[in-house]
Amino acid sequence: MRGRDLLVLAVAIALAGCGWLPPDSPPTRPAPPDPDAALFHDWKVADHVLGTRALISELDAAEFRDRTVAVTANAYSSPWSGSCDDARRERQPRTSAEVAAAHDIAGDRVASLGLGDRIVEYQLLCVTSRAPPLTLYVAGLRAVTCWSGVCYVLTR
Repeated sequence: MRGRDLLVLAVAIALAGCGWLPPDSPPTRPAPPDPDAALFHDWKVADHVLGTRALISELDAAEFRDRTVAVTANAYSSPWSGSCDDARRERQPRTSAEVAAAHDIAGDRVASLGLGDRIVEYQLLCVTSRAPPLTLYVAGLRAVTCWSGVCYVLTR
């Protein structure tokens, strides 16, 4: 081989680098999305619906508008339950009729919750403190939480 051929070969090898070697470790796969990801948000109280057993007035319930209900994978806080930094959660599907019956909401008022048909009920339970549990009914971009006979409509 001549000097020029060796130079071309050396440049080709340098440009190719070590791409022919296997990677040091297999590429890591991204974690699967959390099936409860729709729950993890800072929700804002947008509206409310009084049930037949409401313990506060329409005016008092309206005072909660724009308050925050925050939920992460391991924590929650709300104006009603306080804060919990070590929570576990349980989930189960619900229908709007089940939500209405559980909270004594009149049938004609259920539609104003805006949940639709595919509802997931989340029970958030504090493991290490006495914070009351928080229940949220999530359907897409909306959620509902009920406290003292009033159901609060939440938006992201």
